[in-house]
Amino acid sequence: MNPKIRQNLFPVLAAFIWGTAFVAQSVSSDYIPPFTFNLLRSLVAAVVLGGGLAVYRRLLQAKRPQAVKPLAHSRRDLLLGGLCCGTALGIAANLQQAGMAETSAGKAGFITALYVVLVPLFGLFFKRKINLPVWIAVALSVAALYLLCIEGSFSLAAGDLLILVCAVCFAIHILVIDHFTAFCDGVKL
Repeated sequence: MNPKIRQNLFPVLAAFIWGTAFVAQSVSSDYIPPFTFNLLRSLVAAVVLGGGLAVYRRLLQAKRPQAVKPLAHSRRDLLLGGLCCGTALGIAANLQQAGMAETSAGKAGFITALYVVLVPLFGLFFKRKINLPVWIAVALSVAALYLLCIEGSFSLAAGDLLILVCAVCFAIHILVIDHFTAFCDGVKL
């Protein structure tokens, strides 16, 4: 596949899947408890990703054995990275699902997407610089969050607060991935 097509197609596909998942999460929150939903969702993901990785690795090994690289500098790095990433992702997913029971899918999608502006803000703790467009995005996001969520008093509803904490956890998840992919394969991680 042409790299330019892939660079445009895959993000659109990911956004489509991510967006439709909010509808499924919202509907399922009426019938399935949050932990059960996330357990089933994670099992499906593990089977698909694990199977896909095994097939890919075998095909690559049959085609070009020298191209198959070790999973990480050490199994310990991969295990520790997987544990940290999985913990952050698990907490975020469960907070999101619990919040979905009390708020709309559209509002939950917007609040969750705030992790995009939270990642560079949290990067400040690691001495990373933020440029002006990011600061503008942060200001606009905070204003949009206020207009979307604050109704009568200056407080967030319980479901909105759970989703906001979920966005913080997703931002931490991204930063943890960024740290561990320096010495582990990101997909295998």
